[in-house]
Amino acid sequence: MTIPPDSDRIRRTAMELAALSESALAYCTDAFDIERFHRIGALAQHLMQVAASEDLPDYRPHVAAAAGYATPKLDVRGGVFDPQGRVLLVRERSDGDRWTLPGGWCDVLESPRSAVEREVLEEAGLRVRADHLAGVLDRHHWPHVPVYDRHIYKLFLVCEPLDELDTGFSSDETSAVGWFDVVGLPELSVARVLPEQIALLHAHWKNPGPAHVD
Repeated sequence: MTIPPDSDRIRRTAMELAALSESALAYCTDAFDIERFHRIGALAQHLMQVAASEDLPDYRPHVAAAAGYATPKLDVRGGVFDPQGRVLLVRERSDGDRWTLPGGWCDVLESPRSAVEREVLEEAGLRVRADHLAGVLDRHHWPHVPVYDRHIYKLFLVCEPLDELDTGFSSDETSAVGWFDVVGLPELSVARVLPEQIALLHAHWKNPGPAHVD
């Protein structure tokens, strides 16, 4: 789905206004200014709804007040390859059984290395060691669908498998796992990963070097 330019501009404006509102609320002590910044946050949510393709929750002042200084969210993805150079993918239950690299949000007090190793174990049943960073990507700069109402950085790490893959593994989040040629990928969950990002990881696995940084 292509996002109309006007909708994208509205979404970006709403994201910036929401971030300014939350950051201001983290420091503001004047009651009148707090009321104004909540109003800015509510207007930002209204703008986001104009650009959204589905209903969004109403603005929640108590959530905004506790959010603190606004920063991008952090998503980690693990690139695991077998000796033939095939990539490990998991089939995502929540996205119509489309395939993706194992990964997800980094938890509070969790390092990126620990997060990606945990995600691969939970989603693919495979113990890995995060070896090196292949890319720090700004999700907005890549054609992910759908667009989100939060700014997100994606960390891609090349990981070394420590066990043999159990091809019969499944979990609450994933319905299957498997090795795939990077030039013959199945239908991907493009909200999570894109073919060119898998190609970036594969190139980095073959020839490690400086990480790609958006």
